[in-house]
Amino acid sequence: MPRYLSEEWIEEADSALRASELCAPDGKRFAVQQHVGEVVFHMAFDADGARVCSGPAVEPSVVLSQSWDTAVAIARGELSAEEAVLNGQTTVEGDPLALLSHHMILDRASDVFADVRARTVWDS
Repeated sequence: MPRYLSEEWIEEADSALRASELCAPDGKRFAVQQHVGEVVFHMAFDADGARVCSGPAVEPSVVLSQSWDTAVAIARGELSAEEAVLNGQTTVEGDPLALLSHHMILDRASDVFADVRARTVWDS
């Protein structure tokens, strides 16, 4: 079972996302970079598909920063990402409108991660 945000977890999330054949609806690259404590990873969507990778994105559309507890609550569906932003638990840098315009693909990506989520170990 992969530990949340470990290299194994990122690799499994990446495999699931690549297998889903999701891609940017407009064909233009869209990348969400996340900072969870010391961990940095990103999801990127373009005309060729989607990926989850360790480390920072090249020219991220948006950068989200949050604590471990907030990230776990969002990943487990106990807290919405929108609520975390509105209540100050997540900070947003870059283009927040990109999140709104890509919310459908982000929702679909969340569905793709259901199996990985079910097998994830959530301790820090």
